[in-house]
Amino acid sequence: MALNAVDHPAEATARPPKAKILRRLLIAVFGLIGARLAGAAFGFLSQLLLARSFPAAEVGIVFLAMSITAFLGFLITCGYHNIALTYLARYRAFGRPGLVEAFLGVARRDMVRVALLVLVGAVLTYFFAPVPPEIAKAILFGSLAAIPLAAIRLNNSVANSQRRFLLSYAPDFVGRTGLLTLFIAVLLLFPGRNIDAVLVALVAIAVVVAVAQAVLLGTDNAWTWPRDGATRDLAPFLRHRAGAMLFVSIISGASADLVVMLGGLFLPAADVAVLGVAVRLAALVGFLSSASQPFILRDLAGAISRSASAEINTLLLRMNLAGLAIMAAAILVSALFGGFILRIYGEHYVAGYWPLLIFLFGQGLRTASGLNSGLLSLGGHQLKSAGLCACAVLVLVVLGALLAPRWGVLGLAVASVGSEAFWAVGLAYLTQKLEGRRGDIVGLLARR
Repeated sequence: MALNAVDHPAEATARPPKAKILRRLLIAVFGLIGARLAGAAFGFLSQLLLARSFPAAEVGIVFLAMSITAFLGFLITCGYHNIALTYLARYRAFGRPGLVEAFLGVARRDMVRVALLVLVGAVLTYFFAPVPPEIAKAILFGSLAAIPLAAIRLNNSVANSQRRFLLSYAPDFVGRTGLLTLFIAVLLLFPGRNIDAVLVALVAIAVVVAVAQAVLLGTDNAWTWPRDGATRDLAPFLRHRAGAMLFVSIISGASADLVVMLGGLFLPAADVAVLGVAVRLAALVGFLSSASQPFILRDLAGAISRSASAEINTLLLRMNLAGLAIMAAAILVSALFGGFILRIYGEHYVAGYWPLLIFLFGQGLRTASGLNSGLLSLGGHQLKSAGLCACAVLVLVVLGALLAPRWGVLGLAVASVGSEAFWAVGLAYLTQKLEGRRGDIVGLLARR
């Protein structure tokens, strides 16, 4: 006789919560991937609209401002948005609101201090630094937009810890980029359009989205300040952890923006536009090639807990081959049709053909080494990779400073590949040392 919910009422009441949890998890995961894809699509469209409608020199200034916004947005968070994903969820799970407030209190204080330094530096640069006026303008508007972006990123983590997943990714990935794309499209309908309007919109939209997200989160948002209940000073415990994770954020989420910023230092604005298109197209392909990696981490964690070496290697090899197949296809398509693709932006952008191929090769290195980062994360060794991240950034800056004045956009592409190669080799060494195995394609094939 079949069992039913009436026979076992306790079981019947236990199952719906599990189903709800699974449904909520699936919505969160696929929603995040969808939001990031939507954000990437909006970013691609906004760049295309700008490139087709404004001179390359003006487009380069906007691209530079966008990259400054993204990079400084990470810097102003001081890394707290990263560690908040773990600590806030843990504190809430154990019912410790005092620790939640203590965490947010430290994050707020440090972020406000850094934001003020960024603001002062941007204003001083704009009025007094011996830089071209257009570069100074990009620095000022990019810095202004970075402050609300940092606020959004901290509230992303707060929303995530409350399981309000839509508010943890939609404002940043969809809201900002979608509104900016819409603004550019509307702006193009008017004659006599001015590129400065895009720079102003970059700031205004970031502010609007930050305020809207905070309002929707209500009293639980990170910027309801001050609050009662903070009984401990967590600064000595949190600051070095947050600082270490800041380098991880930069190398994983802002390396393309750092390349564009270096271009702003050494290249004419028109060449910065070419650089921005090439590196962002490559970064988009890199995201698509690695987008499925998070889905394997749960299976990988289970295999590691069972010490199932064969299963671990199979999972890692499968993901490597899938990601590298996408990258290989992208490189082949770009080699055959890259000139045509870039010509869609305008004739000036065809000069990015070889840099695009080189950036794609660098993304291939990142895709191949990405699962080493996952192994380190599952092993609890994220902080130990921070020094390696800092060195990879240093390699990029030094090589860029040496090669960009001589080879222009191509030099920065080569510098980017050099940094990615350093990161990939260092990550493989660190993973082998700490975990006794590697997740990159070379290490996996060597074990077969």
